[in-house]
Amino acid sequence: MDKKGWIKIVEAFMAIVLLLSFLIVLLAQINDSDKEISAIEKNNFEILRGIETSPILRSEVLSLELPFNSSDGDIPPNLKEHIENKTLFEETCILYVCEINSLCEFNEDLEKEVYSSEVSIFSNSTVYSPRKLKIFCYI
Repeated sequence: MDKKGWIKIVEAFMAIVLLLSFLIVLLAQINDSDKEISAIEKNNFEILRGIETSPILRSEVLSLELPFNSSDGDIPPNLKEHIENKTLFEETCILYVCEINSLCEFNEDLEKEVYSSEVSIFSNSTVYSPRKLKIFCYI
């Protein structure tokens, strides 16, 4: 009995199974990294959305002198508390407030991944002062 044909079929089947398992592991790792990025981006938008929708935080942002950087230390207490409470565990976030037409550039040189999101605020019930809020978070 000649069994060489069956052995070749089993070898081909095992090669296909190995390749498919490698691709599945690779795709699972890509999906995990996408979930991490989307969690950070969702958190950034949650921080900005909280500032945008809260009348107190909105008024504090509109009263700041431009350009403003939260790492300078002269940040209103309610705004500082909001950012600290919403920041993820191992994340550091810096809020920039700039004129609506200017670039809010992150001026620090870090060897880390930096994620940014931005939103525009135009006014509250008494003041019209268009501002761009941009948050930079890094891990």
